[in-house]
Amino acid sequence: MRLRIVLPEGLADAIRGLLFPQVPGCPLCGRAGSARHLCRACLISWSELTRNLQICKLCGRFYGCLEPDGVCRDCRQAPPPFVFARGVAPYEGLVRDALYRYKFTAGRELAGPLGELLAALIVELIPYRQLAGVVSVPLHPNRERERRFDQAALLAAEVARLLQLPLITGALVRLRDTPSQTALSRANRRLNMAGAFQSGSEAAGLAGRGMLLIDDVFTTGATTGECSRTLLAAGVGGVYVATLATSAIRDQIENEASESA
Repeated sequence: MRLRIVLPEGLADAIRGLLFPQVPGCPLCGRAGSARHLCRACLISWSELTRNLQICKLCGRFYGCLEPDGVCRDCRQAPPPFVFARGVAPYEGLVRDALYRYKFTAGRELAGPLGELLAALIVELIPYRQLAGVVSVPLHPNRERERRFDQAALLAAEVARLLQLPLITGALVRLRDTPSQTALSRANRRLNMAGAFQSGSEAAGLAGRGMLLIDDVFTTGATTGECSRTLLAAGVGGVYVATLATSAIRDQIENEASESA
């Protein structure tokens, strides 16, 4: 007769961990490497999504084709209140999947690697050394209770740490828990966000100074635009916007695409 020893589940897992330790890998794809940084393959994949796309020099959205001045039709008709916005990659495919995972499943474990990616973009494209600090698009307390964290605030904290800029947490306050904007038109998104924010106690100390505004995704600019207007009304000198992802219109010229945005 063979003796069979049954171990408690927790003890069995602990023994397996000692005998066959899991090697930490890329936090997105799991490939061998550091768990604190995105692997080279993921960085290349994000970069590949921008191939053959042009960027509006004001709103930062990706287009298959732009007019020679590099400004999209929407920005020509209604210039954004911020100086300009930039995103790391188009909001599609593996980037969309990564941000969904960040917001709804992985949460804090991805804030560091994604914040590092965003900081690299800012160093390359935004005059961050001239700015007074970093502020995030605030999440309403109801949403924060649901998710247990504020995804934009975590990104902003990482960016501020890496760039050695002050993190300004009291400059913006969210007043309304706005409905989802997914199915709304560009005009209705702006109406939906109107009056959703107010300046906070720290805004007064930023008069005449530039700020870096952080969010995870930029689609039409309704949210970051409303935040920027709120900061400017409080006396901030100018706002630069940086996001991980930005909407992309690939297969139409921008004049046609903006009709349905």
